Amino acid sequence: MKSHTTIKSKQTSMAFHHQLVEQVVRDAKPAGMLLRPATQWFLWLGASLLVMAFFWMRMGVQSNLSQVMSQMPPFLFIFSAFAGSGLAAWEAISSSVPGRQTGRGYRALAVLVLIGLVSIPFLFFTHTGPLQWGSALSDDTGCVEGVSFSGLIPWIFMGWMLSRNASFNPWWTGLWSGVSAFLMGTITIQIHCPNWEMNHVLMAHLLPAAVGTIVVGLLGSFWFSRWKK
Repeated sequence: MKSHTTIKSKQTSMAFHHQLVEQVVRDAKPAGMLLRPATQWFLWLGASLLVMAFFWMRMGVQSNLSQVMSQMPPFLFIFSAFAGSGLAAWEAISSSVPGRQTGRGYRALAVLVLIGLVSIPFLFFTHTGPLQWGSALSDDTGCVEGVSFSGLIPWIFMGWMLSRNASFNPWWTGLWSGVSAFLMGTITIQIHCPNWEMNHVLMAHLLPAAVGTIVVGLLGSFWFSRWKK
């Protein structure tokens, strides 16, 4: 009798678990196909270059661009910005894909490139006086808006891709995605703007990128954590 009760109890338990599995399967949403990190990176690069081309078509580029780019400080600044953006984009994508996180050496390299980028205007660009923090919001609003908008569009596209991944550290992912996108905005405006004076570059081209990065980092901490809910 006791054995019969035990068998019946096991059958009831198995039936319950079977119903539970069926319920989970019915409620589960179909998982989207996860693109490879390298594919996501190239898609981000293509979208960013298209945004750049669009803004340059609308605004134009500085008339003596070839002459300017033949000089080492401007070329080094643009190259460092592009390298920093690419490194940051890979870090953002890798951090949102479980098991694909980069190592400390990679992150150290990315940080060093960004530090070098910010140092270039101090070391090589001409300046007429000390930093004037208010100029970015008064005299240079055109460049500030240009960096903001030309960086925000690539970030929205990258954010859409990253939100389909599964970031375990959404704030970190959002922060690096902001760096990658808004540095592209800095490059876009720097190619257009003929002003290479230190104060202008720092306040109107790099400061908006830093502010935008912090803002989208906060947004990303919510957006990229939706998969947990």
